Amino acid sequence: MRRLGLMGLAIVLLFSWSCSHGDKIMNSPLSEFEVKALSSAEKMEDIFLKIFETQLELTEESAIAVISDMVMDSKRNFIIADGWRLNSVWIFSPEGHFIKKLGQQGQGPGEYATPEKLAVNAEGDILVTDYMRRRIIFYDRDYRYEREILVKERMYRSAHVNCKNEIYMYEGMVGPTVHDVFDTIKKLNNKGEIVLTFAPIPENVLKMRYSASGDGMTIDKNNFIFEMNPLYYQIRKYTADGDLIKSFTNPHFRTDKKENKKPIVLNGPYYLEKGLLIVQWENRIDIFDTEGHFLVGGIPLSQKIIYSQGNCIYLEKWEEPESQKQQLNPKIICYELKI
Repeated sequence: MRRLGLMGLAIVLLFSWSCSHGDKIMNSPLSEFEVKALSSAEKMEDIFLKIFETQLELTEESAIAVISDMVMDSKRNFIIADGWRLNSVWIFSPEGHFIKKLGQQGQGPGEYATPEKLAVNAEGDILVTDYMRRRIIFYDRDYRYEREILVKERMYRSAHVNCKNEIYMYEGMVGPTVHDVFDTIKKLNNKGEIVLTFAPIPENVLKMRYSASGDGMTIDKNNFIFEMNPLYYQIRKYTADGDLIKSFTNPHFRTDKKENKKPIVLNGPYYLEKGLLIVQWENRIDIFDTEGHFLVGGIPLSQKIIYSQGNCIYLEKWEEPESQKQQLNPKIICYELKI
């Protein structure tokens, strides 16, 4: 009897595990085959196909010092911003040829001081955040100045636009003197007024006494918002109205708890239309589905992800200059999901 009881218990536990596992597959935007393929991946080539590696042309007008952001516009051109050193925005063709600068430095309409971050809306307009002048500048798909929004309160660095052309700004950076919790995401109206704030910065970040600048949010095709602070590995999923749906992380991720130890700086999340989120840390990537299921982690990737669109991720690759030669502009590498 005891043996039969143990066998019955084992069957119940196995059935419970199967139902739980099945629920995860059912709730995922991916098929069971896709989940299995991702979960068994060990290297980039198991998941992605390398589509191209494009060298950005170097001219007297297009020498890039650092990429603070990148987007692709409706013409598939690369729009590259350097808002940290050279304070310029460049346009390159899909083949990497320099086309022109977008706008210019200055104080007039369509001119900027610190063009740090970029976004593209549903109409193909290009948005440039000018951090020091507290403005979001709009250029149309033909690169003509259209309008600008003056942000009424404190300017955040990154801008995002959802399918409804609603504008959100993100700022997760803190300095050693910041001790108060603040909302990391603001929603703006077309007058630059803040109509909603949410996603409070995790208190763990305030305790670190370390600062890291990075864009920690993305928006999916259903207008759900995913946020992650560059210093704290927890992805939070929100509705477009700022309601928290769930939080999730890599269950195997561990940080060094030693005091005064530089924390791991995270990159992402990046969204793929298949229903995936990618987080990069220490030359590795972790992959989740948009329902928060952790699928695979620790996939090696040495180049930094700077953009995602459709089911592609885009990386920047800087080559070491040969002796006594000028540093070339970076290459843009595209990987497309093949699962």
